[in-house]
Amino acid sequence: MRIPVFLVLLSAFLGGSQALQVKTDPAEEVVVVEGQKNVNLLCLIDEPMDFCIVKLPGAPAPFAASDKLPAPVEGITYYGLPWSSGSCGITIDTIKPIHDGPFECTVSVKGQTYKGQINIALSVAPEPPVIELASNVDSRNGEFEFGKKVTMKCVSRNGWPGAKLSWYLDGVKLTEDVGAEFSETSNRRTTVQQIYRRAIAVEDNRKKVTCRAEHTAYPGGFMETSLPIKLKKVYTNEKPEVQKEELKESVKPKPPQLTVSSVVAQRNSAFKVGSNLVVQCVSKDGNPPAGFLWFLNDQLIYEGLSAPFTSKSSRGSTVQQTLTLPLKQTDDGKVLICKARHPEGSEETRLKISTYN
Repeated sequence: MRIPVFLVLLSAFLGGSQALQVKTDPAEEVVVVEGQKNVNLLCLIDEPMDFCIVKLPGAPAPFAASDKLPAPVEGITYYGLPWSSGSCGITIDTIKPIHDGPFECTVSVKGQTYKGQINIALSVAPEPPVIELASNVDSRNGEFEFGKKVTMKCVSRNGWPGAKLSWYLDGVKLTEDVGAEFSETSNRRTTVQQIYRRAIAVEDNRKKVTCRAEHTAYPGGFMETSLPIKLKKVYTNEKPEVQKEELKESVKPKPPQLTVSSVVAQRNSAFKVGSNLVVQCVSKDGNPPAGFLWFLNDQLIYEGLSAPFTSKSSRGSTVQQTLTLPLKQTDDGKVLICKARHPEGSEETRLKISTYN
């Protein structure tokens, strides 16, 4: 059977019209630490290049990356095969703070230019992690009551990127009763936090709860902080301890904030139908502490709410609560509302839900 000529021409046109694309190695981003040696950045295209110009953070101007020409920037050498192989790149011999930012290559093929980019993320070590106890946990003298539920929070502040948190009990990794991670980023610094709850058992006496923060900028890759568990002795003739006087002035908390857990997968700010949307509402510096009401549109939410975590400071009480919401197709376009109620007035924060299949 003869194939019509126009179909042959159409097939040739479509086959030859596929746009060239610059591929990079590493793809999209490379995380580095200050002082790291011999970091390679490579751009590739499926045709011989006419030329290759690169723009490097810290370099005064773009320059040609060529195996035939020395780089005009100290500490930079050519990396890759010749342009005729569709390859060009550079090696940074020592990473410095000035290298933080986007590396860009512009290549020319048959008179057309194409761009590729690799983000160079200079890793910054977070502050050492800390474990904070909820204010309803009586741990004076580092002692805990048998059978009482202890709520603790691990916080890793001001790292880039954020640290990965995990919990251990006497060296054994904990998986149950560990909450989702939440992160907050500002000015390329990320604070990560995670809550762990445990009912203190007799066999926990003299054990240690440890929070580990893993990060590429830490020596050895991680830092830890531990909380020793010591059971409180019970005396039948013990006099009740005098409680500290509570703040009497009523102080309205700051407006509540709603944060999506960093473990929740997103696509263009939309969430997958059938997955769990895990969010946290935080009300800071109120006295007395605020209480929360959750709504999905006008529907009051009861299921999927954790117990509130409350901590106190000289400024007042900070309360946070986590909601785990299984997403349905019908949730698309709905609004999730967290309302913080307080004697001085209520305020709310909202999250419009977009979903995809």
